[in-house]
Amino acid sequence: MKRTPLRRGTKQLKRTKLRIAGHSDNATLKREIQATLREIVIQRDGGCILRHIRNCGGEIGQAVLQADHLLTRANSATYADERLVVCLCRPCHGGFKKWHKPEYDRLVKSILPKETVELWERCEQDRTPRKQDWKLELIALKQKLRVDIL
Repeated sequence: MKRTPLRRGTKQLKRTKLRIAGHSDNATLKREIQATLREIVIQRDGGCILRHIRNCGGEIGQAVLQADHLLTRANSATYADERLVVCLCRPCHGGFKKWHKPEYDRLVKSILPKETVELWERCEQDRTPRKQDWKLELIALKQKLRVDIL
């Protein structure tokens, strides 16, 4: 009978927990970009953009507000573009968008300015990979946030 490596007396590997978040420079920069984008869209939108339509109570200070990327965050070209990020409350982001994506997209496109919707549709068509300088993107977002506060 052929013996497996586990029965030959070899040392069994320890099972370690998988890392949830990366520790690389890019991962750290992307977390900072995400936090800065969230601050920008909360200030810009004044709460959940669907609060008047869905009566979700997504006001500032009353709900957990999140930044929702209209295009997937896997698309590096639009990851740090605040024009393609909107503010949603947790129920709208985790429930409504997740389970009713086509209806959500139609509703958001009816709310957003025409230029933003056109940019969204152009970016959906153009999936060309681009290399991003995340440090420059973060600096630009922080400057935008500083200007919006003043």
